[in-house]
Amino acid sequence: MKKKMFFTALLAGLNCVSISAQVGSVGINTASPGSSLTVNGSFAATYRVVTASGTIGANDYYIAYNGTINGTLTLPAAINGTGNFAGRTYHFKNTGGATLTISANGTELIDDQNGAGTGVPSITVPSGYYAFLVNKGAVTGTTWELVLVSSSNSMPSVNQTYLFSSAQQNAFKQTCTATTGPTWQKTEIKYNQGMDINTGNVLDLSSGRFKAPADGYYMIYGSAQFDNSEISGQPGFAWCVLYLVKNFATTPNNQLVQNLHTNPGIFAPGIVSAVVHLNKDETVSMASAAQLNGGGPQYQVTSTSIYGYKIAN
Repeated sequence: MKKKMFFTALLAGLNCVSISAQVGSVGINTASPGSSLTVNGSFAATYRVVTASGTIGANDYYIAYNGTINGTLTLPAAINGTGNFAGRTYHFKNTGGATLTISANGTELIDDQNGAGTGVPSITVPSGYYAFLVNKGAVTGTTWELVLVSSSNSMPSVNQTYLFSSAQQNAFKQTCTATTGPTWQKTEIKYNQGMDINTGNVLDLSSGRFKAPADGYYMIYGSAQFDNSEISGQPGFAWCVLYLVKNFATTPNNQLVQNLHTNPGIFAPGIVSAVVHLNKDETVSMASAAQLNGGGPQYQVTSTSIYGYKIAN
């Protein structure tokens, strides 16, 4: 033991490094460490680049995923008793163009502070994003804690916000069923003239529904012109309403916001917008309803547009 201590001291001296201990604390290049370990100088840990799925080891610290296809990196399994690595940290950066998934081991979970009180088996790190995790020391349940997920860019890319945008011109008019009884008849607005932007095909042109590709908060904006100029007799509107509706297919009365006009004549504009939290695969549609003076069965909308994007997880 004495020989080992002598060799360590000799090595430190040869490298002009001062190692001092004070009341259980260790200082490097300082004689008065203020913490259990104080380093008066630079610090280095393992930097590893990976391009495919794999497991994270005890010697890993910072991992850059530079894969061209989606990949999964699996965290090490918890250890009970001797060898428990509570407080171990890992840093991940997705430097490639695909999606990185960080997965807990087996049935273990990652505490992502989602408000539900339960963890998740994995998290995703989009291209350009960074994730920081720390081990909680537990051996079951949420064994890891997600400290931070952030982007290295001030503005995320289109792929990370799922931007979509579409607009119909005046030449296209959608014919809708008018309300003739006590129950308002809602019609989803479609965009037959296609998309200017449709990242990941998040907007279904055949139904007019935006489908959330991931949990998060989304900004949705829509507009339309109620226009009966080509309906026989040009009937005036008794009232007309433009909506944003959540999950129209299953709950068509779940409107998020509406814009109402009463007795506007044969024309009326509508503008709607909302910030809404959506779970993965939930939808938002722009829809309309109208009743005509004289109780006609049909009306038309034109110049419709919709756009949106994800604003937060």
